Amino acid sequence: MNPEISRRTALEGAAALAVPTAVASAPTVQAADGRRPALTADDGASGGVPATAPSEELAHYYRFQEIVEGRRMVYRSGQWRFEGSPVELDPKGIYPMVDDPDPTRLPEGSPERKAAEACDQTYTTILAVLQRVFDGHPGELRHAADLMTRLEKQAHQLAEMPRTTGGRTVLGPAFRLVETDRGADA
Repeated sequence: MNPEISRRTALEGAAALAVPTAVASAPTVQAADGRRPALTADDGASGGVPATAPSEELAHYYRFQEIVEGRRMVYRSGQWRFEGSPVELDPKGIYPMVDDPDPTRLPEGSPERKAAEACDQTYTTILAVLQRVFDGHPGELRHAADLMTRLEKQAHQLAEMPRTTGGRTVLGPAFRLVETDRGADA
């Protein structure tokens, strides 16, 4: 049973889970007057977003929230607000991903299953590296970010693979935690 869920309801749910009040990176935006604002770290109490480098791109959870709000996020009057140019969601740009991209349902040894399992392995390694970061090894954060870039590429690769020959749906990342060798580091 798949209940009908509106696009707005789904996006609001994803954004509510993903958008924190403060993050550790700065989006690339411009102030209302067209200049790039001088940003400083903020604890989130004022509703601002802390910044470390104004050249960074908006994180994915802000992109989702821009879709929900229907506006780009901009820096105005000392705060980040969803008051920028309109954001339109183009349904043609959405991958027709299967409901449950479980790789165990794919033929053993197939290129599709290998790609899906590699994606799951990268995801698992990201979680392990992030755990090490939080356990007192902050120098490993760059490695985690590099793995996130790899995961993004793997997920896009899966989204280009049809689930079946001639089918209308494509594969996608399952984000499964998989068994790893203790010393393995992808």
